[in-house]
Amino acid sequence: MLVESFRKFIRISIPLAAGLILSACATHTAKLPPSVEELNPDKPGWYPQFEDKVQYPDFVELFPAPPAENSPIFANDKKVFKDTRKLKGTQVWYDAAKFARIAPEVLSEYFSPVMSRKITKEETPWTYYIIARIIADVAGSGTRDIKHHYKRVRPFVYFNTGTCSTKEDEEAHRKSYSYPSSHAAYGQALALILTEIDPANQAKIAKKGIEYGQFRVICGFHWDSDVNLGRLVASHVVARLHTNMEFIDALKNAKAEFGHQTR
Repeated sequence: MLVESFRKFIRISIPLAAGLILSACATHTAKLPPSVEELNPDKPGWYPQFEDKVQYPDFVELFPAPPAENSPIFANDKKVFKDTRKLKGTQVWYDAAKFARIAPEVLSEYFSPVMSRKITKEETPWTYYIIARIIADVAGSGTRDIKHHYKRVRPFVYFNTGTCSTKEDEEAHRKSYSYPSSHAAYGQALALILTEIDPANQAKIAKKGIEYGQFRVICGFHWDSDVNLGRLVASHVVARLHTNMEFIDALKNAKAEFGHQTR
């Protein structure tokens, strides 16, 4: 009699527990991030910055000018550029081309292999939302003013050579500037944030962030010193984002997607 009652209890308890777990998951995923249209109805397809530009430091004032033509740093820049031309046709050359476009779907694909779960707009909407949203903070407030202040020529233009990318992409980049690398800043910022979201894989994520910046040197769009400054800009942007309540709330929801609960 006692054994039969216990078996009946087990038959009822297991489905009930499973139902409660599924219910909890459904409750968590019920809250979705805002859509682009809700946040920026006047500019379709673009997410606004988390933090207003005036809240960021004056990066032109904060950071040094690009290395001078006759400096040891620029000599190293030129050496690194020439050395990386030897990578043409290798896997890292193709990867640099594949992940060159700054877009949430591209960076989600890039970082997913080292995350605990795949990043997608459907399955990890808050993580994807952060990836999409911080583009404006990094490129808008982080790197744009420095680029336009110094107008540094890109290495493939300086040496009058090609890149790992298409001719169309090269022509578009001829009209923009090199110092610092927005790609490197964005990749580094994402790596820092994703290590918080998925701390179990922080070493692998950090390594991917570093490699993403180096892709720009390998491809020929940036000098090594452009990438180094981009990473420094990223650290300031991410630090500032952690004072923004909207970002903090999004980060909390993204952590929950990877099973990292916060109070």
